[in-house]
Amino acid sequence: MPQLPANPGRELDEKVEDLAQRIVQVVNTASPEQRQDLREYAMELLRDGTEATDAPAVPPTNPNTNAAATNPLGLGLLLGVLALPALLLFPPVGVVLLTIAVVLGVWGVLATLLRR
Repeated sequence: MPQLPANPGRELDEKVEDLAQRIVQVVNTASPEQRQDLREYAMELLRDGTEATDAPAVPPTNPNTNAAATNPLGLGLLLGVLALPALLLFPPVGVVLLTIAVVLGVWGVLATLLRR
């Protein structure tokens, strides 16, 4: 019966070190002008090959978790502040911005009250 290694992580370390030694030998056989390009190319290949498998799992999102971050009340307040000078400079735009701000403000207050 084959004997299992005491530390499976050490076996992977040895494989990586062996592959790195092989890459070093190949890079060192190249001319000095090509060495830097080969080093960068090897690192780029390693980076590209490992990023696809290391993608973290996306946890399921709960819509109630981000409820405070998506409340329209803040946007309504911001538009309300921006609407006041717009009323003086260009009244039609100011009226539209103020109307949108009021709608967003009412929506935000209702969303906050109904969520509790």
